[in-house]
Amino acid sequence: MVVDLRKLLERRPTAGDASTYCVDSGTMGLGGIFDDRWFSARCPRRFRDRDIQFKEIYAVLQAILRRGHLWKHCHVIFNVDNAAVVSALSSGTNRNVRVMNVLRMVVMLAAQLEFSFSSFWPASAENALADTMYRFTYARLFTMAPPLRRKPCSPHPQLRGIKYMLTSRPAWPSSCGTAWPPKNKTARSSFCKTRKRCLRLR
Repeated sequence: MVVDLRKLLERRPTAGDASTYCVDSGTMGLGGIFDDRWFSARCPRRFRDRDIQFKEIYAVLQAILRRGHLWKHCHVIFNVDNAAVVSALSSGTNRNVRVMNVLRMVVMLAAQLEFSFSSFWPASAENALADTMYRFTYARLFTMAPPLRRKPCSPHPQLRGIKYMLTSRPAWPSSCGTAWPPKNKTARSSFCKTRKRCLRLR
């Protein structure tokens, strides 16, 4: 069966400014497809015991790290084969703490790269292409969609840096401003008391 990529991937709203990214994940891998570009990757070993919600939204994050730099002023619709993740992407919240951590990265990257997004829960048959990528069945992938490029896209180097900048934490940040705690013991004690007062005011 040959899939018509145009019919499968283009779910454009009336504004005509949206593109669809189909993503999916499984026990060992994750993948996504956008127009004629695609990616497929092993799930990091430290994440293999995580639940399917985490893996699905992690696939969304990986899609942004590969194509997000091209989405400025665009609206992207993520086709995700998981109702809970679709709800999380739409509402901006989820009870799963690990899912929320990734969702925050998604939102921060979207703000930094100046694109908006929404999500859609496709029928399993419509997500068949993404299924082949996380299962690493590339022969079937190219049989179903001959127009696809033969090489997968890799994470953009600049976006790796942005992700690190958004998620890294200084060793001793100040809650009252940008100042670092003084080295003098007496001054440090005063600094900590001021910091606690600021925290109470929040």
